[in-house]
Amino acid sequence: MKAIKLLSSQTLRQHGMLLLLTAFCFGMLLVRAKITHTIFYFFLVWNLFLAFAPFAITTLMMSRVQFLERKALFYPSFFCWLLLLPNAPYLITDFIHLGQKPVVPAWFDVLLLISFAITGLLFGITSMKAMRKILMVKFNPQIAGVAMAVVCFLSGFGVYLGRVLRYNSWDVLHRPFELIGDILYSLVAHDTWRTAWGITLGFGTLLYLLYSLSRQNRQ
Repeated sequence: MKAIKLLSSQTLRQHGMLLLLTAFCFGMLLVRAKITHTIFYFFLVWNLFLAFAPFAITTLMMSRVQFLERKALFYPSFFCWLLLLPNAPYLITDFIHLGQKPVVPAWFDVLLLISFAITGLLFGITSMKAMRKILMVKFNPQIAGVAMAVVCFLSGFGVYLGRVLRYNSWDVLHRPFELIGDILYSLVAHDTWRTAWGITLGFGTLLYLLYSLSRQNRQ
């Protein structure tokens, strides 16, 4: 199997900037906690960690060639990555909490939430570009391109499952039959299909456009 140039200096610089963004997010959160003496927005730390997880998976896959060569490693890793990827765009939906604890200026909470949302999206998009490279080597560019488009809309639906139905990524293993039933119901039921399809298409399209723009800028 031909080799991938796994971790170039440009990639390492990009990873470093993502870590700086993460540090900025945590700094904002600590400042808010110091001012307000509350930990109201500390759930953002967990949400950002979940957005980081697919990035960590693709970084590991890019640094170990056996993940491409062995099906027993590649397919479970890809499946875990796919399950966790919706956590990146999910951070956008945390804006629903804006104004619930108005003890600091509104601009501060807007900056805090948008910092976490952008950082989570960048983790997700960076990991998507890495996965595309992996799929191009594993299969071919055509399959990689189609797969990434499908992944975007699956992630959009994952946002619906998380924000509206309140499922977590691991519920695929923990409550699979309940999850499947709710998925089928939400896509066709009169009282849910508009929301389900709207969030899926909206977030899926946004993620695909951001991913495509990021690839164009890199080229």
